[in-house]
This record gives sequence, C-alpha cells and structure tokens, in this order.
Amino acid sequence: MHWALKWFQNGSVNITLKNVPESTYRIMKREAKKNRRSLNAEMIQVLETEAIEAERRRSFAALRKELDRFAASLGPMDDSAPLIRKDRER
Repeated sequence: MHWALKWFQNGSVNITLKNVPESTYRIMKREAKKNRRSLNAEMIQVLETEAIEAERRRSFAALRKELDRFAASLGPMDDSAPLIRKDRER
C-alpha cells in the first residue's frame, strides 16, 4: 500500500491509497452507503476509530508495565488464610 501525504493549513492531510483489494473496496463502499456517508467520510471514520484504538492499546500496555513494576516492588506476600481465620474467630 502506497501512502502519499500533503499537509494543508487546517492540519488535515490528503492520502492516496493504491492497490486496495477489490473486496475491501466493496465492503467499505457498502458500509459507507449503510452509514449514509461518502466513501471518503467512511474511510476517515475507520481511520479515526483505529487510531483511537491503537492509542488505547498503547496506553494500556504502558499502564500494564507500570502496574507490573509496582507489583514487583511490593515483594512476596504471606498467605492470607491465617489472617482470615483469625478475623473470623473474633
């Protein structure tokens, strides 16, 4: 897939897609019609949705790393069963 970019003053970019599989084109065209959008608007929607999801996955991975580092800093924990039994006996 070849991407050609040209920046415009409003911060948007023109992208040229080449060699899009026919089946992908048909699906996108059908979805655009179903959603009452132009093919261009549908493609922008799909790209925006995927960009948001990609950022969410990246953020989640970073959060997971931070959580793992925190958990490792706690050290080993004792078995909680004796504490629970003692609390139940009160």
